[in-house]
Amino acid sequence: MPGFATTLGRPWYAGLAPWFEGERDVFEVRHPGVDHGDAVARDLESLTEAHATAVRHQLGDRRCVLVGHSMGGTAAHALAARLASLGAPRAGLVLIDSYHVIPDREAEPWLLSLPARIPLAVGERFDTMVDDLTLLSLGAYTRMFRGWRPESIEVPTLSVRASEPLPDMPREWRSSWPGVRDTMDTAGTHLSVLEEDAATTAKAVRDWIDALL
Repeated sequence: MPGFATTLGRPWYAGLAPWFEGERDVFEVRHPGVDHGDAVARDLESLTEAHATAVRHQLGDRRCVLVGHSMGGTAAHALAARLASLGAPRAGLVLIDSYHVIPDREAEPWLLSLPARIPLAVGERFDTMVDDLTLLSLGAYTRMFRGWRPESIEVPTLSVRASEPLPDMPREWRSSWPGVRDTMDTAGTHLSVLEEDAATTAKAVRDWIDALL
């Protein structure tokens, strides 16, 4: 489950998925409107229901683990809860450096600036590759999750935390999530855990899944 910022048509997990080649299938579910300017989901319930339908259609009742990075963790948790309510719980949930943003923290500059790091890294190419509707979709999904609280689920959950802060992060910068069963630290920053440091992240996820399944 990806985050809500555009990755310019590149799969969100393009850096992580190859580390599971020959071991496990990796499927990425896309959020409507993030990359192509299509209509976004009407509300959180519609988004979660659409993803639940897609997962059940693709995988049926196969034992699988849901994975979400960054804000994708909110969508992954919501999806895990929805599938469990349908009587089709998944085997586990992995949250890779996902922050549960409570109302008191949602206006903190370092959190608001996280999506902006992608266009800053891309440079001028970003202006020619991304339209206004794609940017608006990020705001739509962010507002959709304002005030959202993860419900308690009977699904084993792992939190994988980055070990290095990005520039300008506060002293208490480590990611956290309520109700996780296990926590592992991995090399890198919030962004590099899926890119330069993807091998270390993949090992943490692999070890946990192997013990789980």
